[in-house]
Amino acid sequence: MPDLDVTTDVRADARRNRRQLIVAAREAIASRGLDVSALDIATAAGVGVGTLYRRFGTKDSLLDAVVVGLYDEMLDSAQECLRVEDPWEGLTRFVTELAGAHRDSRGVAEVTAACDTVPTPEIAERTTALQDAVIRLTDRAHAAGALRADVTWQDVMIGSRAGLDTDHCLGVDAGPDGWRRVITLLLDGMRAPGYTPLSGAAPHLHDNS
Repeated sequence: MPDLDVTTDVRADARRNRRQLIVAAREAIASRGLDVSALDIATAAGVGVGTLYRRFGTKDSLLDAVVVGLYDEMLDSAQECLRVEDPWEGLTRFVTELAGAHRDSRGVAEVTAACDTVPTPEIAERTTALQDAVIRLTDRAHAAGALRADVTWQDVMIGSRAGLDTDHCLGVDAGPDGWRRVITLLLDGMRAPGYTPLSGAAPHLHDNS
């Protein structure tokens, strides 16, 4: 029978290794995207690549766990914004936070744009929950007369990516917070009453079938 102290130490090491791998993977996909290697993640976590496979089975399983955690944070933010008394403030706060999540993590930006791949059930569930939250935020703003009538919740979703790739243009440097100005300008364009009719078809849900 194994010594209880030894068993406890082994379990503690396993939990610590798992936490370190999740932290390292989160930081890696933030700066480098989803193509980061298992070896690079393991090295950053201070463990061998074999430990990564023992704890998670595959690199993709580790990345899925990290992405699920990031989605859960976005869902928590959405629920907080739904509790904001002013519907326009709640909507604008969430759009800004979602735009910030896209800016802070290249991996998040890649996952939310990946319509041509079938997500895991966990990510698909959270995607639907985020869509539902944005629908509610949009409906509240419409009901309050704060959001122009021709702006849909899909417009809001797509608009949250407007802050990406806004750092430089033709010799102009936006600075580290330039994306916030872009999002503010976008939100002002969404605010009722609006002046220029929107052209083209509204965004729609992607069909993975």
